[in-house]
Amino acid sequence: MDSFFLVVAAFLSSSLTAVLGLGGGMLLISIMSVFLPPAAIVPVHGVVQFASNASRGAFSPKDIRRDILWPFLAGCLIGALAGSRLLLKMPTELLPLPLGVFILVMTWMPQIKRKLWFPGRFLSLGFVQAFLTLFVGATGPLNMPFLLRSGLNRDQIVVTGAAFMTIVHLVKIITFGLLGFAFGPYLLLMLLMVLAVISGSYAGTRLRHKVPEQLFLLAFKLLITLLAVRMIIRALLP
Repeated sequence: MDSFFLVVAAFLSSSLTAVLGLGGGMLLISIMSVFLPPAAIVPVHGVVQFASNASRGAFSPKDIRRDILWPFLAGCLIGALAGSRLLLKMPTELLPLPLGVFILVMTWMPQIKRKLWFPGRFLSLGFVQAFLTLFVGATGPLNMPFLLRSGLNRDQIVVTGAAFMTIVHLVKIITFGLLGFAFGPYLLLMLLMVLAVISGSYAGTRLRHKVPEQLFLLAFKLLITLLAVRMIIRALLP
């Protein structure tokens, strides 16, 4: 029964991202925290989100801005190396605490409106993304202030953002594998969830212009807020 709920959540979260452009990763990892052991949440989420973002990027590769993709990749590799050293020292039972706090901050933090331009900004973004994703999993919203203020059109923002997160999740999967995480017990679950997120990407793309965005976004924020608060309480209470 747990697997059924996770597969449905994977489909719905991927559809959400295809409709709104972001948010599905945080919704999915919030729900996964209810059903999976703390140590498995981030790596399993990484596999599923890798498939979700890679499928969106594959649908429209011409819209990927490769000139900013390469420095982002370099930053990811450096960030993963730095983060892996700290990850080995962090008790896994504490992971839901920073995850819950991160979700609350990213959900309700006011949007940055000033232009985000500085030398090496995408290298720096890649470093921060890869470092944080080892601990909190869903860091996609961090991309949006940078992409929105880089002169990209709508399709380039969505698809380049998907390419960014494909890299982030791939680096995360490799890092957890090298650190000894056992993906084997979750292979069937991950396969079903991967199929669900690919289907969700397709369905969400078709529904994008039919959903009242403001109402849906408010409901989404309230839902993940409740789930994030639950994570924090679980981490703080014995």
